[in-house]
Amino acid sequence: MLNNLTISNPRIESDQLLSMPIEEAELVFQGYPTNKQLEIISATRDPRKREELYYFVPDCTELIQLSSTEDVLQILSTSLGTGYASILIPCLSSDQFEEMMDIVIWKNGELDQKSLDIWLFELSLCDNEDLSRFLHRIDIGILASMLRGRFEINSEFLALMIESGTIDPSSKEIQFKDDRSKHILQAVWTADENLFTRLLYEVFELDKEELTSEFDASLEKAKEERDQRVEVRDRQMGIQVTEEQILQTVDLKKLDLKDK
Repeated sequence: MLNNLTISNPRIESDQLLSMPIEEAELVFQGYPTNKQLEIISATRDPRKREELYYFVPDCTELIQLSSTEDVLQILSTSLGTGYASILIPCLSSDQFEEMMDIVIWKNGELDQKSLDIWLFELSLCDNEDLSRFLHRIDIGILASMLRGRFEINSEFLALMIESGTIDPSSKEIQFKDDRSKHILQAVWTADENLFTRLLYEVFELDKEELTSEFDASLEKAKEERDQRVEVRDRQMGIQVTEEQILQTVDLKKLDLKDK
């Protein structure tokens, strides 16, 4: 069968390969050099048929990364939002992914939050290593813009909780307004806790000065609570002198230590 096939017209070659039994098509396709495989793939205009050609090799990562960003993006676009795009996304190079983000998450110079939301959902289905790799290629400000207003953290010392790492997507202090934002934030936290912390700072527009202010306030609050506990203990023990009075500086010069 291999001898009967011609490669003069890649589009015709594509149709012939896709009409064969799968095992036979795989054998023929794998017998071509990489540049010829790419030529046939690129000549196949139907994205779904183009995707089938990639699966004719055991690992399509190399072919995906050698293909044009636009060709691969057309394939991914057919299954975005279904979860199936996450099968091919890990095959992308980091540069390819970044190029795709430049194309898909901007519309008329404005951030397309719906598109970004769909892509983040697909990314969240990838394993942690790939997820972390791709998330770092999206500007942290863009991620924050998409998630801002979709969840709240009910805490008097918000920045302090974030900085100390005592909060995560399962914390009772976090209230989500939709399940997808919870799913995305959980994926970010699982993949990269440092990125999760940076993202929360961006979402709530916090800075180090605010953290310092909260730290001082928390210390003051802790001191007040401690003073209240001491006062209650003293009353229970019948102590009338306050701790403040006990710690007052005594002027030894004014003490009359002579025997009377």
